[in-house]
Amino acid sequence: MKNIFRIITLPFRRISKKAKKSHQRPEENRKRVGKSLFLVAIALFAIFIFRFVWIITVNEIGGVNLSEMAKTNYLNTTTVYAKRGTIFDRNGVPLAVDASDYTVYAVLDKAQVDNNNNKLYVDKAEFPKVTEFLNKELGIDKKLIEQQLNSGKAQVQFGSAGTKIPLAKMEQMKKDAADAGIVGIGFTANVTRSNPEPNYASQFIGIAQQKTPGDPNSGLVGINGLEASFNDILSGSNGEETYEKDRYGRPLPGTTTVSKPVKNGQDIYTTLDARLQSNLETLMDEAVKRSGGQQLSATLMDAHTGDILATTQRPTFSSNNFNDKATREQPHFTENSMLYQSQFEPGSVMKTFLMASALDSDKVDLNASYYRRVNLYDVVINDWDANETEDGSFKLPSTVTFAEGFKMSSNTGMTRIVQNMGTNLWDSYLRRFRFGIPTRIGMGGEQFGSLPDDSNPVSQVQSSFGQGISTTQIQLLRGWTSFANKGEMLEPHIVDKIVNKDNNTYLKNQTEVIGRPVSENAVNKTKDLMVGVNTDPRWGTSYLTTESQGHAPGPLFMVNGNTMAVKTGTAQIASETGGYLKGMQDNIYSAVAMYPPENPDFIFYMNIKIPSNPWSLTYISDVANPLMTRAEQIKNQDAAASDMSNLKEGKVTIGDYEGKAPGKISDELRRNLIAPVVIGQGTKITEQSVPKGEEVKANSRVMLLTDGDHFMPDMFKWSKEQVEQLAKWYNLKVEYQGSGDHVNTQSVAMGTKLKDNQTITVTMN
Repeated sequence: MKNIFRIITLPFRRISKKAKKSHQRPEENRKRVGKSLFLVAIALFAIFIFRFVWIITVNEIGGVNLSEMAKTNYLNTTTVYAKRGTIFDRNGVPLAVDASDYTVYAVLDKAQVDNNNNKLYVDKAEFPKVTEFLNKELGIDKKLIEQQLNSGKAQVQFGSAGTKIPLAKMEQMKKDAADAGIVGIGFTANVTRSNPEPNYASQFIGIAQQKTPGDPNSGLVGINGLEASFNDILSGSNGEETYEKDRYGRPLPGTTTVSKPVKNGQDIYTTLDARLQSNLETLMDEAVKRSGGQQLSATLMDAHTGDILATTQRPTFSSNNFNDKATREQPHFTENSMLYQSQFEPGSVMKTFLMASALDSDKVDLNASYYRRVNLYDVVINDWDANETEDGSFKLPSTVTFAEGFKMSSNTGMTRIVQNMGTNLWDSYLRRFRFGIPTRIGMGGEQFGSLPDDSNPVSQVQSSFGQGISTTQIQLLRGWTSFANKGEMLEPHIVDKIVNKDNNTYLKNQTEVIGRPVSENAVNKTKDLMVGVNTDPRWGTSYLTTESQGHAPGPLFMVNGNTMAVKTGTAQIASETGGYLKGMQDNIYSAVAMYPPENPDFIFYMNIKIPSNPWSLTYISDVANPLMTRAEQIKNQDAAASDMSNLKEGKVTIGDYEGKAPGKISDELRRNLIAPVVIGQGTKITEQSVPKGEEVKANSRVMLLTDGDHFMPDMFKWSKEQVEQLAKWYNLKVEYQGSGDHVNTQSVAMGTKLKDNQTITVTMN
């Protein structure tokens, strides 16, 4: 300021000094002063002009963008939050939808008053009244309420008990508070996920929660199950809108523009049928009570499409209590799905695959007899009836036919069949049924399972009766689809269709054949034996010879008086310290049932781990029978589905997959209802049959070549174009026989290592 004053007064000081020296007249002094002032004004004006031009040019003062600052005075931009897609059953019944709940709070800031100076906060004198009110309405602990009210904060909440309040309850509390004369109580709205049927296939459907707990605008994210695996499809992306506002900040009509369009999440129609799912949940609750099992799981599949119609497990949770301490501390609780995220030794249900393989390869004579004790290296293999006696004597005849051995679930019989086949041939059939290979249904965390150890001949043989090999439930179900489709195996599906309402398009799943591991004749004969398991009074393991659990003697698995094709299983459980658990009932008990047996519409599988009550197969049959009966009743009665007439078929844009992991890309494609075909056993994709950027319809096959050695895939039902693509990649020569559009047989078996320039013969059908 001092320097500025000196600059301004400089002309006057110089004039005064000079006037004293020159002794000029006042008129002359005034002229000089005028000239000096004029020059100063010109200088100041030049400075102002320069500063003004500088501001216009750089558009910034002190790091603040002036244009943006000006816009905030008359423009406002808001986020338009995307709606998360709804999860439905196959017929349009909602299973998970966007909703709102509320969190209660109390205002304690005494500055909060209205225009008439009326209190909008909770007065200290009202603390006891508010404590009683919140305790009565929500059951919140009184000590917690008092602690929060006396915290000295401007606004407080009341723990988990004061959250997740439904709309109806919130409105009722507002009315009750007004009637009681309570002020200062308010509610914050939260975007949340609602499950109209909160305990439907909980581990399968999963949970979606706020990305940032406590922030209602953070959006929802799936944390497990389908909600997590399909999160990108369900989530969509937020948009932005800009509008002009008046001096009070109110939007001006007609000024709103969309600066970034919102993309709502897509709706997913699962393959589940809510009618069957509801039935299964009720039946499973009863099975838990009766068996006292540590863990139970059950799944029903459409045998002709591979669609999962119902699936559940125990212990489970509901969407309302997922985070509750009591839920998390349930004995043997897991939030993982036992359908695909748990691998285990399956036990005697594996004998269905062995028998079909032996019949297909003509390595068993069902009428031939064998002695039911086998010395295998340093292991003695006995059957269950010998193991149940103290001296190892047989309860049933010591010599039986292989057909009788299958019905009675003879381990020794299966051992002799594998010895006759040879472990290499048996291993090749396990690979044809794709054990050890995940289904890639699009769900995260899917387990691979494992084939028997090549270096352990005992494990290779024991895999014939389901020990020394691990599988997932969905792998078993995939293999059993070949029993219902003349030897053709189907890929399991969990999604029926995906609907994009923003552009009115849909993607629809179709039945997907992935191989033919065995012949129609082999599976038909195996199913006949499975009927015997249920109907043979002497040998059948699911035939009751005496009354049990209120059931009269006879076949246990029935639909409207008609028998099912059945195979039971008992599997030992590996111990964490090595070997197997030794308790009397330390087993996984299971059964697979197919109905009708000659041409199954449905496949049911259930297992119970370590029941605490005396074991009875009725624990499983009492779930299977009513569920399968209900399925038969409604199989031609589709529920009222949502209207799809205004939608058109959508397409999927193929990405660049080279250099990426084939498993990850397979799941990604499957989530978009594209059928991936992985070629080879490498860890990285080197080429893809459909170039990036190309749009394809749902169910299109995309072949993914991996690095490493060349192995022959199962080409059953491949098109000639796909065969030619494989021949190009592997440098093969192909000779075609027959006429038709798709491969029927191939001269080189699946899994065979191929040589460069090798000739293969393909029969078209």
